[in-house]
Amino acid sequence: MKFLNLAVIFAAGALTMPTAPEMITPEVEARELEKRTGSGIVAAAEKEKGIPYVYGGGGCKGPSKGGFDCSGLTQFAVCKAQGKTIPRTAQTQYHSTMGKRYPRSQAKEGDLLFWATNGDCTSKVVHTGIYIKPGLMINAAHTGTPVREESIWTSSGGEEICPDVVRFW
Repeated sequence: MKFLNLAVIFAAGALTMPTAPEMITPEVEARELEKRTGSGIVAAAEKEKGIPYVYGGGGCKGPSKGGFDCSGLTQFAVCKAQGKTIPRTAQTQYHSTMGKRYPRSQAKEGDLLFWATNGDCTSKVVHTGIYIKPGLMINAAHTGTPVREESIWTSSGGEEICPDVVRFW
């Protein structure tokens, strides 16, 4: 009779078996990166610090050809944190309707910053980075430098910062 009572309790769901801890899947990792916030985008990029700059490298699946270029890193970070694929190049990211533009003075953590040749942000956007906080960004800048945090610069080598940031979150 005791056996029958125990079977009835199990059948009624009164007792449950312990479950394994949640597996670290891409979905769980995305939640951990604070999905739908700019801090998730920064966190995804921060995990890639030290990876080499490689022209044309990286994208939603991570580094490729041995590293990231600027827009490959930004695409990766947005994909990882937001679960959506933004365009691949700095030019197309700046003009994408997937994000919303804000004046650079209103930048928030996770917004994308952009630079253009001679300041022509209409047709010559050539670089992008991820805004962390006033004066600081993370990016894959150029050959010879890894993904790193650095000061936000306004002009260098004929490139000038664009007036708007783009928010993909």
